[in-house]
Amino acid sequence: MIAAAALATFIALFLTSRPYDPMNSTVVPQQVIPEGPAVMQPSPKQSPTPTSSPQSTPSPSARPSPEPTVETMVTIPDDAYLQSQIEKLLTSDAVLSQLDVSTLVESGKVTLVGSVHSPDMKQRVERAVRSVKGVISVDNQLVVTQATP
Repeated sequence: MIAAAALATFIALFLTSRPYDPMNSTVVPQQVIPEGPAVMQPSPKQSPTPTSSPQSTPSPSARPSPEPTVETMVTIPDDAYLQSQIEKLLTSDAVLSQLDVSTLVESGKVTLVGSVHSPDMKQRVERAVRSVKGVISVDNQLVVTQATP
């Protein structure tokens, strides 16, 4: 027991007494900010009273970007919404609703799996799925099966 404690103490003293080697250091050096004139960023909220200083108008590059509005925001439908739209489309078509087709949506990319009876039907399903707004791409893995006589 005493030997284990002595060994642990020896190792701790050995590790802490080694000279500092910056090449083997695991601490990431901090970023050095160059000296120069300080650039003040305006706060996002404007003060209610205007200031009379000549530097109150920031340069165009220092201006904050405008807040996004409903018109400027690009909305990407989520996968659950796309899945429901695709299923609604497939079930609303009398021919496509009879098929054995499953869809998987991931980040706007749709994978079609299942079986159909003809290459034309395979293409029809893919075209229908591509027509849903928000679908980025379609991976058509449908298998064409022939009916056995």
